[in-house]
Amino acid sequence: MAEETSPSEERTFLVVIGGTALMGLAAIGLSFVFKTPLGPQLALDINAILIGVIATTPLAAFLWWFSNTTLEHFASFRRSQIKFFSEIGFSFTPRRIAVMALAAGISEELLFRGVLQTWGAGFAPEVLVIILTNMLFGMMHMRTALYAVIAGLVGMYLGFLYMLTDNLLAPIAAHALYDAVALEYTRRAVSHYNLETGAEL
Repeated sequence: MAEETSPSEERTFLVVIGGTALMGLAAIGLSFVFKTPLGPQLALDINAILIGVIATTPLAAFLWWFSNTTLEHFASFRRSQIKFFSEIGFSFTPRRIAVMALAAGISEELLFRGVLQTWGAGFAPEVLVIILTNMLFGMMHMRTALYAVIAGLVGMYLGFLYMLTDNLLAPIAAHALYDAVALEYTRRAVSHYNLETGAEL
């Protein structure tokens, strides 16, 4: 079945993807400035990809808990996130979910793990670098304080995954797959929200 879309939706989506792509380009530029070449960190290794896929399990388990918890602080935050994404300006189609997940997984991992973590590890203990770089990672995602904390913790998890595997393909795979799962959950939650409220995109 063809995806239903409109020119205005597609423009909004392209702006979002464009911003993510710029982060990837910044990572490539900074890799030269900080002398952290990305090529050697991306050695093609099926085991690294499989580790990344397996490493998605705890993240997916957290997402399941988050989507079902009745703890008011988290439930209220969940409702606010669903409302936010219902008003983002475009619908979540399978194609858009795939593109967003891959774009974020690649661009953010190149920048935060491939460049910043690698560069910082040349000057300080890598555990400390993981903490500091992911404070920045959390701040970059600060739609709310709780969202920033969750993003920072996820970033730390991905940072340790990179430290243990020494291959960016592992955190890229985990990040992209987790984002795809989270965006699919978001698509379903927004659809349910729209039905309940009678809202239209």
